[in-house]
This record gives sequence, structure tokens and C-alpha cells, in this order.
Amino acid sequence: MSTTVDFTTVTNSIAALNISGVTVKDVDEVTDTTKMSPATLAPRPEDFVTGISLVPAELSQQDNDLTYTLHYRYYHCQIVRGLGGMLASYSGLITKAAAILLAFSNDATLTGATNNTAPQIENIGPVNDPAGNVYLGFEISIQILQFLKV
Repeated sequence: MSTTVDFTTVTNSIAALNISGVTVKDVDEVTDTTKMSPATLAPRPEDFVTGISLVPAELSQQDNDLTYTLHYRYYHCQIVRGLGGMLASYSGLITKAAAILLAFSNDATLTGATNNTAPQIENIGPVNDPAGNVYLGFEISIQILQFLKV
């Protein structure tokens, strides 16, 4: 018996998160020319899935723990007025970051995952959307655990 890995179920459940004032996109909604709307959380275009690890479960040779990290990018607002305009938007950015973290913590196990860790926010500041536009935002990563039977 084998179970296939299905990233789609996990990414669909992330896209279905209800985050006040934030649009959450799934992987099929982002292309390399997509211009993001403000307050959008979307899969990071490059290196979306990293850190794949397959480890045999303790009690079975056929059961395995599959872990991997999914990377998303949050686009808060487009930067058009330089550093001064960016600094004025940090308060709203941090408020949205808290809302995103809360949404993930309220859904402790995403559909399709056995477990997931609390997301980690990093690289707060200018981020590029797939079309090359610059936004104030951040990257967020979440480690997923799934069981895989082979």
C-alpha cells in the first residue's frame, strides 16, 4: 500500500483561512506575471516547498513522517514614496502579521497535514511580487508534518 503526497490539500486549506482584511491566494492563482493587490498572502514564487525530509516512524517500517516547509509572502502595500512612506505603513503591517499568525494558530492542524508548527515571520521590509513590483511585506514559513505509508 502506498499513499501519495498531496501538497494541494494543505495549500487549499491555507487558501481557505479566514483572515480579516487579507486575501489569501492558492498556488494556482499566482503566475510569474501576477501583480499582487495590497493585503495579499500568497505562495512565494521561488522555493515554495523546501526542507523535505522523510523519516521512518518509530513503530513501523512502512509508515514514514514526511516534513516540509511551505513559504508564503505577504504583500501589505506597494512602496511608491520611498522610505518615509514605507515607515508610515509599518503599524498596519504588524497588525496584519498578528492577524495572519492568529489565523494559523486557530487552525492548529491544516487539512491534509498531521501537524504543523506555528508559522515563522521573517524578512520584514521590501518584497517583490512576481511581476517585479515592490511592496512592504514579509515572508512567512510553516513546517508541515504528514504521514506517508509506503
